[in-house]
Amino acid sequence: MRSDYSLYVVAVICFIIAGVFVAGTVGDMSLAATAIFLILGILFATAGYAMRPKAGPPTPKAPPPLPAEPSPLPSPPPVEEKEEEAPVAPPAPLPQTEEPVPSIPPTPPPAEEAVPTPALEEPAKVEEEKLTEKPVRRRRRKKAA
Repeated sequence: MRSDYSLYVVAVICFIIAGVFVAGTVGDMSLAATAIFLILGILFATAGYAMRPKAGPPTPKAPPPLPAEPSPLPSPPPVEEKEEEAPVAPPAPLPQTEEPVPSIPPTPPPAEEAVPTPALEEPAKVEEEKLTEKPVRRRRRKKAA
């Protein structure tokens, strides 16, 4: 068992004893004992945290051993062959069929509907209308007392 676990257990026991004193089930020295056990619990918890094993840099796994390369098998001695050139005939032509290939008639491109583009003057008119719609608000001045 790791030593930091035992320190954590002692810290929890100190916190439980401090809780008993806070609950008031024990008489006179409840405030002093509560403070002492809380401080001890904090010290043991800190010591346990300091004693925990540190996570070191990850160690790379060793690559698997390479299999031994098999030795090449001895090749049989080359056999001399007599090469005779045979007349090569051209490939037979493919039979031609007289059937017409069905074709799809080309479809005309979709007619784009003309989108009316507003004239350059129209946005200016819209802006003028917006400006005239809003009344100008002015702040009232506070009366001097």
